[in-house]
Amino acid sequence: MRLTIFFATLLGSIALTQAYFSGWFATQSSPIGFMTTDAQAGESMSFNRCHIGGGYNCVVDGDTIWLAGEKIRIADIDTPETHDYGCQSEKDLGDRATDRLEQILEAGTITLQPIDRDEDQYGRKLRIVLVNGESVGTTLVGEGLARWYAGGRRPWC
Repeated sequence: MRLTIFFATLLGSIALTQAYFSGWFATQSSPIGFMTTDAQAGESMSFNRCHIGGGYNCVVDGDTIWLAGEKIRIADIDTPETHDYGCQSEKDLGDRATDRLEQILEAGTITLQPIDRDEDQYGRKLRIVLVNGESVGTTLVGEGLARWYAGGRRPWC
């Protein structure tokens, strides 16, 4: 009996810990609009990779992230697909954009600025993303890893 209770408690604790670190319990007192997120002064935030399901501070691909439990689409750019790609060169460029976005996000203070629309058709928050006051979109476009968003899907192959 004691052993059963011990294992039930252990499994429950593990499940709650995983849920917490996946962002399931993340709440926000105000909607993500104009928001600045920073680790302790001078520290960078750590990002992981994520694709399926929710996340907490992780990069989905070159133009989509999870930040503080909210899925955010970088509103002003389009990057190549890494999951539903049309050709290998699109996936390769998309992987490079994803790697670079992770590096940029870990480099400093992240600020989100709303645009004229709150969400896209997939429920992602549409935001302009700045790191240390610099546009992530401008950086990725300048490095040839993204293009300015012009509405809808356009081929990369």
